[in-house]
Amino acid sequence: MSKINPFKPNSPVSSGMFAGRVKEIRALEKALLQTKNGFPSNVLITGERGIGKSSLMNLLRHLAVGDIPSGLGTFNFIAVNVIVSERTSLLTLIRLIEKSISRELGKTETVRKFLADTWSFVQRLKLMDSGLEKAEVIDDADIVIDDFAYSLTQTCNRISNPEKGELSKDGIVFIIDEADNASPSLHVGYFFKAVTEMLQQHGCERVMFVVAGLPDIVEKLAKSHESSIRIFNHLSVKELSFADTKYVLDRGIAEGNKINNEQTAMGDYAKDHVANLSEGYPHFIQQFAHSAYEHNSDGEISADDVLEGAFKEGGALDSIGSRYYATDYHSKIKSDEYRQVLMIMAENMSDWIKKSDIRHKFTGDDQTLTDALKALTSRKIILKNPSKIGEYRLQQRGFALWIKLFGSRPKK
Repeated sequence: MSKINPFKPNSPVSSGMFAGRVKEIRALEKALLQTKNGFPSNVLITGERGIGKSSLMNLLRHLAVGDIPSGLGTFNFIAVNVIVSERTSLLTLIRLIEKSISRELGKTETVRKFLADTWSFVQRLKLMDSGLEKAEVIDDADIVIDDFAYSLTQTCNRISNPEKGELSKDGIVFIIDEADNASPSLHVGYFFKAVTEMLQQHGCERVMFVVAGLPDIVEKLAKSHESSIRIFNHLSVKELSFADTKYVLDRGIAEGNKINNEQTAMGDYAKDHVANLSEGYPHFIQQFAHSAYEHNSDGEISADDVLEGAFKEGGALDSIGSRYYATDYHSKIKSDEYRQVLMIMAENMSDWIKKSDIRHKFTGDDQTLTDALKALTSRKIILKNPSKIGEYRLQQRGFALWIKLFGSRPKK
């Protein structure tokens, strides 16, 4: 019988398997406590792909609703989860929020009637969304946001001071993930700035917004409303330490041994290899560990198991590449000469390399190289050294390895 693999590279880490992020968790717990006591605290979480933002947001949801206790007590918020896409308009965002609140609260007839009355303006939004030109809808954005803030205030007041037979709540926590996908038409910075100000004007003090996205969400927020950044406490999520990476591996192995009759162990050298290969990115840790677990056949995951599982076709690096690197390498780049620049840079792994050194190996002309570096930088495929002119590097060592092993393979 095959063993159940406890590592999950394709989904956020469950709260029970969470490791590290002590600083971030404490900041979120403090923000929840502040909001519970009428001093709302909004949080902006940024980090690269695969760094663990969604797992952190998942843990926040469990903390907010009281599924797990925090170091500051147990909370009892309503948690509203929304994932932003490029198609999310202002009207769509508000409708998604209203539907989520109705699912969470509409358990009794009296509450359902209250919600229907309080959020009745959403029915008008449906007509606007289908019956008016986009320009007219945008002109009404201030009115829509005001209606939204007022309805949100009424809802928050109701759950904080419930009627007989209803359960009291600490407030409402909005968990907005992948906010970097927001289109310019959503005016995401203006939305959060205007809503928080209107909530304050209405006397609503128990609503908390937690927004997560890639680092360029900061620029999007500021472009939409230059002072919108100031309403958030900013948490920048970085790579896990070696110690935290090994803790994640130990937790995974222990979880596997709970559900499998055949026990598995992982040697220290194997853990070191996973820690090095993953560069502290939680998603990558899960993928390299998953592939090593699959490759192992004797119950002792060795360094060889990690390496074989990592570098074979269809292995960990190939799987990571298909999700994180292939689009950057193929779809975002239409020129083979631009890809040649990446291949040259991959020889340096993720270390800085001078433009002159790239030029020495590049077969195209100077203008093409200049255009390539400019395009690759603007598309966030490579990084430009802010402290040294004319130096560039790939964002991750894993990207360099993937280019060297699989970059020349035809696009599927």
